[in-house]
Amino acid sequence: MGMNWLRSDDFFNNITDGNYLLSKKIFDSYDLKLHSGISDPAVQTLYTDNHIICNAFDAAYSVWDTLKSTNKGLTHEGALLLEQLMSTKAKAWDTAIQQIYPQDTSNYISLMPNHRIPFQTGTGLSRVLAIENLVTAIGSDNTLAAVKTSVQSFLTLLLAARTKHTNQWIAIEKALFVLENTRKSAGSSMLLGFATLLGIHYLNPKEIDVFFPVEYLTHKIQYSYQRTLVDQLPSFLFKRKMETEKQTIDTINSSDFIVRIYFTNGLTDKLILGELFIDLPPNSTGSHNPLLMNYSDERRHCYLMNMGTGTAHVEVNI
Repeated sequence: MGMNWLRSDDFFNNITDGNYLLSKKIFDSYDLKLHSGISDPAVQTLYTDNHIICNAFDAAYSVWDTLKSTNKGLTHEGALLLEQLMSTKAKAWDTAIQQIYPQDTSNYISLMPNHRIPFQTGTGLSRVLAIENLVTAIGSDNTLAAVKTSVQSFLTLLLAARTKHTNQWIAIEKALFVLENTRKSAGSSMLLGFATLLGIHYLNPKEIDVFFPVEYLTHKIQYSYQRTLVDQLPSFLFKRKMETEKQTIDTINSSDFIVRIYFTNGLTDKLILGELFIDLPPNSTGSHNPLLMNYSDERRHCYLMNMGTGTAHVEVNI
């Protein structure tokens, strides 16, 4: 097997991979710097060709960013509903049911077999199923008609939020496909510019620095993480303060096993009973609010855990 020579790697693609905001800063700055040197015919040629590619990337970025920004609002809407379910709704339903059927009766157990836990922990889907099960269990019991109306009304709101989020995510996936292709094209254009300018200034290579955004190319904050999980032990991913109204965590689970993602305070790598988590279904993509993963300013340590017995491959993007 041949040795890999790092100097022949496509370093512009490596730097911009997985971070579209940084990519935009790099490509826009490079385009602007080329424009400042168009009095040189060689630079003019590079700028003319690159400007078209840069504009294509900026257009694709604008579409993706607009969709993603809207999706954050939809995700936050769903998160707020789940917070209501966890903090007030489940308690109100449970209390109302106990006024009719005390907690130690068979009727209560058939309605709330695990008390409030299914409404307060687990994935969004598992909580939707818990609400649907409660509606079914109440059935035609007239003594709980008011409770059933409340449960059904909340379920309608939650399902609507999930549907809007799903449709938005499909649009984001399509925009992301275009954005990724334009990112690679823009990176290749920069590599061509680097090679061309280096060929011109090979006797004094430092002269080409004026055409490249060195400040962005040499400082990269990690936003993309990949993990291969071979056991069922928690795997630390990152520690980060997040803006829950603006930031989402995007996931790709390309394995055949469920992977759990959650935050802790860093003193432990395990969840406490009742704390929030999200289970990523096998072979799935998703965009999630950190609040639903147990995040708070005091809980910034993110962990993954393979829930299956085989090898799981996961990508997480912030």
